[in-house]
Amino acid sequence: MDHQRAPQDRPAFPAEAVQWLLGSSPRTVVVLGDADVAEAIAVDGHDVTDVEGTGEPLPFPDRSIDVVLSTHGVPDDLEAIARVLRPGGQVALVCNERDQRIPWARKLDGVLGNTPAGDAPAVGLVNSTLFGFVSDSPFRYWQVVNRESLEAMVRVELSGRGDTEIERRTTAALALYDDYGRGADGMQMPWLSRCFKATVVENAWAPPHGLDEQHDPDATDQADDSGDDTDQRPPTPQDGSESDLLLIDFR
Repeated sequence: MDHQRAPQDRPAFPAEAVQWLLGSSPRTVVVLGDADVAEAIAVDGHDVTDVEGTGEPLPFPDRSIDVVLSTHGVPDDLEAIARVLRPGGQVALVCNERDQRIPWARKLDGVLGNTPAGDAPAVGLVNSTLFGFVSDSPFRYWQVVNRESLEAMVRVELSGRGDTEIERRTTAALALYDDYGRGADGMQMPWLSRCFKATVVENAWAPPHGLDEQHDPDATDQADDSGDDTDQRPPTPQDGSESDLLLIDFR
């Protein structure tokens, strides 16, 4: 979705996305490895813990967290995440990438050697039996960058690569910026945040309900306690045979 505020007034991660992911009530949130997203969530009034390492066990008691949000794809250990979520808690994914509809964003990603996440970044979550239906929504927004902030952004994105490659690709990215001749005025960086969320399954027989959803537990209890299993028996065959198949004579 496109936002109406001027680009220079937009945050690094949009409030609209935070609202969609977490709702309006304060939540206890664990963010796996993205300080900008964690800051945007905290600004919206949520209790946020930013966990830097995504490979370590989550240091939280069972059923103590409302939402676990990952910005590095589907976490490897979804079972551990399900364990720390409260009933009705959710796992959320944020896939941040530059909007490939904009030519300079495509050129920059080419210079940096970045590959788009593809059409199904949440497939591991969709296939999990620990969570219910996966909802998704895209958010498009702009971020103004100048030469200095672009260099800082690029170096963060390239961290983990060899020093020689980092310097080569950073130099190429700055040269691309210089080619546009915007100087200190800066350029608008187009972002696409693809957001996903799913509610933890409470047990094998009950559908998951999010923290902001209303449901009637008494309806299930009444059905379980009725003791009447009349409707559970298969129908009696109507042709006097032992089979419940309908036999049709086409002669």
